Amino acid sequence: MTDLSRGANAPLPSRRVTASVSCAVPVDVSALLVGSDLRVRTDSDLVFFNAPEAPGVRWADGGGRQRLDLDLDAVPADAHAVLIAVSITGTSSFGAMPPPQVRLTGDDGAPLAVFAVDGLGPEKAIIGLEVYRRDDRWKVRAVGQGYAGGLAELVEAHGVEVDDPGDAADASAPQEAMASAPPGPAVGSPPPPQAPPPPQGMPAPQGMPTPQGMPAPPSGNEVGYLERCWLVWEDASRSLASFRASTEHALNLRNEEIAGRAPRGRFEQLMAAADQRLRADAAQLRDELARVEPQVTAEVAPFAAPSWLTWQPGADLAEGMLAGRLSTAELPDLLVPLILRLPWRRGVWISQGTMPGDSAAYAWSLVTRFLAAVPPGLVGLEVIDAAGLSGAGWLHGFDPMISARLLGGGVATGPGAAERLRRLLDLVDLRQVGGGQDGELPSGLAEGPPVRLAVILDAGAALDGEDAHHLLRLVEDGPLVGVPVLMVETDTPAAETVRAIRVRQSCNNLPSSEGAIADSWVGTDWTLTPEVLPDAADGTRAPALLTHVLGVHARTLASYD
Repeated sequence: MTDLSRGANAPLPSRRVTASVSCAVPVDVSALLVGSDLRVRTDSDLVFFNAPEAPGVRWADGGGRQRLDLDLDAVPADAHAVLIAVSITGTSSFGAMPPPQVRLTGDDGAPLAVFAVDGLGPEKAIIGLEVYRRDDRWKVRAVGQGYAGGLAELVEAHGVEVDDPGDAADASAPQEAMASAPPGPAVGSPPPPQAPPPPQGMPAPQGMPTPQGMPAPPSGNEVGYLERCWLVWEDASRSLASFRASTEHALNLRNEEIAGRAPRGRFEQLMAAADQRLRADAAQLRDELARVEPQVTAEVAPFAAPSWLTWQPGADLAEGMLAGRLSTAELPDLLVPLILRLPWRRGVWISQGTMPGDSAAYAWSLVTRFLAAVPPGLVGLEVIDAAGLSGAGWLHGFDPMISARLLGGGVATGPGAAERLRRLLDLVDLRQVGGGQDGELPSGLAEGPPVRLAVILDAGAALDGEDAHHLLRLVEDGPLVGVPVLMVETDTPAAETVRAIRVRQSCNNLPSSEGAIADSWVGTDWTLTPEVLPDAADGTRAPALLTHVLGVHARTLASYD
């Protein structure tokens, strides 16, 4: 049997399992069948004593002790997980009693996993375990998420509408309190997140977004590459949090051993067990990525991957684009791809790096991926550098066909920068009121593709200038109407002004050199190593791959004429 700590996961060797709860007071046990966004699909996905059965899940009461029998082979293919919920009625709370234990046993009665949900206070309902699908296998994760508002708050958080938010989920009348779920998912776990995603995805911390190419079509239970990467990141984060909690417990126990208040040897046992669990989890996650990474398409592959040698624009928008690889000291052999979902629903901010030119090099690398992920004719660039000091003058050296069709005439500097920014805002305003369709453009904005990727170089200086209020509006409103924004902190560091902070908070923040990014599940800091073109240098010359991508787009557009 596996003793799970909060956030830990383990494989399930059996497809028929039973969930039960041991607690000092009577509790109600219920289940939610949820999608990858952790929300129910319909009201029938809630299983409790008044609605005791759903596909693959059956509620039962054996002598006053409730249980849930799960036949995982019968769980619908579009149900990502079964959440095991435990709740108390009346005025009591879990903090007033010993920690409840949620158990899983096999169909032969053999114990599989147990989770003692400690650290609770005013909570009257908890998600104890998550039994979730990973490809054609099933795993169990210890969750321990509590809800002071009881079962009503818990089910509402997972998409079930509650008519009376009082004690509506009291055992006397749960049926009336839990009406049908809304028609579609509202929030997601990563990546789809997104679906962390899109960026906008980042289901994720305040700074991440959350998309991608077309490997071989997945099987019925196979998730896409973007979602897989986010699931791997989540599992790794939770495993790491479990490891750290276990080692902290072991260190406390060592102090007891040193003081003579506990027998010797338990510390080494706990540390060895924690290390073994972490290594096993990491190996499994590495294998998951290794099975699919050779088949991914260019926009989510490293620049050195063979898929870039044969890249051709697709007919459809890709799901996402690779931003870099995530790593952490405790898992040195696990590199998790960070995939930004497309289309962007928030701006992206690239911070200054450790060396001059790092941010510009990373920005043009992301622009290359962005263009590679879209069909020709969908996206053009609007590059703005008010001071003209970011070394992007090479944009004026492209063939006139490329410059006119895809580059908005080149980089806008000086008074032209302010004018270009105002014209983009006019386009945003026009689209917000339902205009800007069928080629309708504000006066003064060059004709071009419907989506305009605004690249703002030297963002720190721009936010100190006279047009800073225009930039704030563009970042906040542009991405939702086809004007995504890439803010690049090149020469001038962004000041800690209210406006600059607000702009950064509206963006997904990416470091241009190795830097920390916190996950959105347990808050663990990971190190992002950006994926940068090998010849991007300091951003003062055109990278060969960007030139190639622009040329392919331009030639494809010319063939339509």
